[in-house]
Amino acid sequence: MSLLKEAWPASRLVKVLSDGVQDTARQSVRSEWTKRLRATVAEPVYAELWMDIERVCNANRETPWPELPLTLFRQFALTGERKPYEDVYFERRGRLVALVLAAVADSEPWRMKEVESGLLEICREYTWALPAHVREEDTVTPPWQQVDLFASETVQMLAEILLLLGEQLDGHVVAQVRQEVGRRVLEPVFWQPRHFEWETADHNWAAVCASGCGIAALLLVEDSLGKAEAIEKMLGALDCFLAGYKEDGGCPEGVGYWVYGFGYFMYFTDMLRAFTGEAVDILNSEKVRQIAAFAERVHLSDGIFANYSDSSETERLPSGLISYLNSLQEGHSSLPFHVPGLLEDPCRRWAHVLRNLVWANPLAFGSDPAGVDYLPQLGWLMCRSRSFRHSSSHGRAGRQKPELDAMLAFSAKGGHNNEPHNHNDLGHFILHGGGENLLCDLGAGLYTKAYFSPGRESIINISSGGHSVPIINGTMQQSGARAKAVVLDIAVDEQEETRTGTRLKLDLTSAYPVEELTVFTRSFAWTALEENEGARLTVTDHFEFEPSGVSMKPWDVEELLISRIQPRTGMGFVEWQGTKAVVRLDYDASVVQPRVEAVKHLDHDGVPFVFYKTSLKLASDRWNDSASVDCNLFFIINQSSC
Repeated sequence: MSLLKEAWPASRLVKVLSDGVQDTARQSVRSEWTKRLRATVAEPVYAELWMDIERVCNANRETPWPELPLTLFRQFALTGERKPYEDVYFERRGRLVALVLAAVADSEPWRMKEVESGLLEICREYTWALPAHVREEDTVTPPWQQVDLFASETVQMLAEILLLLGEQLDGHVVAQVRQEVGRRVLEPVFWQPRHFEWETADHNWAAVCASGCGIAALLLVEDSLGKAEAIEKMLGALDCFLAGYKEDGGCPEGVGYWVYGFGYFMYFTDMLRAFTGEAVDILNSEKVRQIAAFAERVHLSDGIFANYSDSSETERLPSGLISYLNSLQEGHSSLPFHVPGLLEDPCRRWAHVLRNLVWANPLAFGSDPAGVDYLPQLGWLMCRSRSFRHSSSHGRAGRQKPELDAMLAFSAKGGHNNEPHNHNDLGHFILHGGGENLLCDLGAGLYTKAYFSPGRESIINISSGGHSVPIINGTMQQSGARAKAVVLDIAVDEQEETRTGTRLKLDLTSAYPVEELTVFTRSFAWTALEENEGARLTVTDHFEFEPSGVSMKPWDVEELLISRIQPRTGMGFVEWQGTKAVVRLDYDASVVQPRVEAVKHLDHDGVPFVFYKTSLKLASDRWNDSASVDCNLFFIINQSSC
């Protein structure tokens, strides 16, 4: 793919950003959005979202806005806590989102006055950046001109609100919004530019910030050349974002950050296409198509994902974005169709909510997921198999009748330990059945200052001690690019009925800074059982230790398995019973000593939960002075009989 900035320099952009094209696009987008928003009020699939919108509007009518005092802003610097400030910040954003959408649907005068009050409230904030992103040591750029993810989201929201409602709003309010957008974002990014790190980042920051600032420039900058120069600069940032993806389209930050970065990338490129009379169309490239397919490839079933890194297994992907991507791909999604409510997104993102209403299409959903997806550059493997439970009643010729099926799935992770939002999780795996990750990934922890500071490996979500990988001689995996999974073997069974299975073998030796460890490989073999009554996963860990003289140095291996389900244990087995499926692990009780620990923890939103760490300690005395050790874990997963 040619570089966007090279393909569309300002000198070329200015020719397609004519006033006539801009005016036509402005009228067309405003008309289409308004018409579609009003139509969705009466459509049942949007009822939950509109109920949320009305609930927020009615609960806050003529009530003071929650304050963001400087004392709350400083709390992050003093204690490292992000949540107290961010809860209020996002409540304010959600309130404005609800007010604006309700006003578009029903433009009663009181609604417009509430919108105007909300816009002025946002304009009065000390800064649009979050405290966690403000560089206190920056003596050149004051906090209110530091442009982070959320300043960029805010400026996009304000620009699009003026596009929708500008002609109906008080002129003084519109002028105030334009002034603050210019002072806080357009000036430091375009007019008197400071260099922000996101301009050359290869992850979601580049896409979100460039897209938010780019849309603001597209909608609010009046000088054609200035607008063209601003767009050219943002295309350079998007070049960096796309460079962070390999040819397989995989996102190392996980599906939650894929939808954030790539979602905003799509929002900007769609708007740019409209406002250049379709002259700038940068979506028709193979790499963009591969990136667009990522969520589908990591979807296991029923809206549950392989969620490595800082993503949730239950990410609620915006139905509008997925519908838009499906239309570009001319295909259907295996995700269940669901229009998220306003309150389902803790950040209350305007861009997602708006496009869920104007883009979502139920007909774009409902396909079956692929059997196997392998992303070679990313190092992620996803295998799926339909399972049928047979009833006790018999059909013709005495054969049992298959009952409702459930999707069984397995996923494994390679890669390296220097990825964005990195977890030390090489060789980690997930087992999924019936819409539930039975052996799971914990996803993101509660974001604090410590979560992104040196020593973050001590946090269980990040540490290999919070993943289904071994502890070797008391040592966890190390961070850094030197810790990498080398693929030794991969064989993919794309025709499930052949029963040949899929296998993956990884060399993980470099992940562990253990002097006496010379080889550690982990092999996975996934096979569907006869008549699709379940699936088998065999995990084989092979360790080689370096002898010291005539005897071995002492070694110790402890296998870990992570689940939110409390396991049942017995002689030679561990069982995790889910809602619709069950996983059973069989092992040699003379070799392995099991132990289950219940761990109390906080999730990404600060909500308490308990997960279970099953430890399988290898009895080293069984191998005496052997330098080679194998551990075989045999899993069977099938539909639950409960």
